[in-house]
Amino acid sequence: MKLRKGKVIPRDDGKRIEEFVGAASTETESTSVARMRAPPGWSEPPQTPEFDEVVLVLTGELTIVVDGKRERISAGEVGLVPRGKRVVYRNDSQGACDYWSICAPAFRVELAHIEKPEPKPKASENQVTVQVAHGQGEDYERLLTTWGRAYLKQLGLTGCELSLSLVGDRAIRRLNRTWRQKDKATDVLSFPAGDQPKGTPGPRPLGDVVISIDTAKRQAKEYGRTLESEMGRYLAHGLLHLLGHDHEKPRDAKRMAALEEQLLGERGMVADSLTIDSRARRAKLI
Repeated sequence: MKLRKGKVIPRDDGKRIEEFVGAASTETESTSVARMRAPPGWSEPPQTPEFDEVVLVLTGELTIVVDGKRERISAGEVGLVPRGKRVVYRNDSQGACDYWSICAPAFRVELAHIEKPEPKPKASENQVTVQVAHGQGEDYERLLTTWGRAYLKQLGLTGCELSLSLVGDRAIRRLNRTWRQKDKATDVLSFPAGDQPKGTPGPRPLGDVVISIDTAKRQAKEYGRTLESEMGRYLAHGLLHLLGHDHEKPRDAKRMAALEEQLLGERGMVADSLTIDSRARRAKLI
């Protein structure tokens, strides 16, 4: 039979769902077919469904994050989310995203296992978000989130948002080549957010710190440090860069080294580089 109209599922997040086939519209248990329209900035809490879901994007772009790996599905493209995978759906683009969703068995709320959203932090609280794009990233996501909040507090910052990305050497090399014209992997990169228009609601974004777990593993082994402490060094270093510190300026290097030591409770990356530079200068004089 031809289905010209579906059943509109009420929502309070701005997303429109019209189910043509499924448990709510045709009492079909094996499959559901629905057309979705997600406004810009929309997102759903994480879920771990007991069904396979295929999405076909008509217009716009849909972001899906499956077990920490982010994919962008553009117009004309198809995405698959296998059952049992933890997934987040969101629209990161500037326009609405129109797409079809096919689930097997049919979508039902009790099968989606949608996580309860965390309570929104107070305006004065700092926020730390972590994007994981490395197989080992989830093992350190919670620890780095805790350290990020602690560092912000030690620096006397409130109402700020810090974004972290945990990647591998290939990804950070690509970023280093694109933004710094250096075609090699590095340990940490910082991308400041810049000033926001006066009156912008929400926390003040500081920017993004990108950490290479691959480089951290090599450096930790070389210098006899734990992988956790190595990434803690990168996090402190990257955060201070977001705040405008630049160790390549002689006047700022000592100040940045002191702040790293304050955050870490020990010497950080800048102090180590200053020591190496000092030894190199002495060697030239001999």
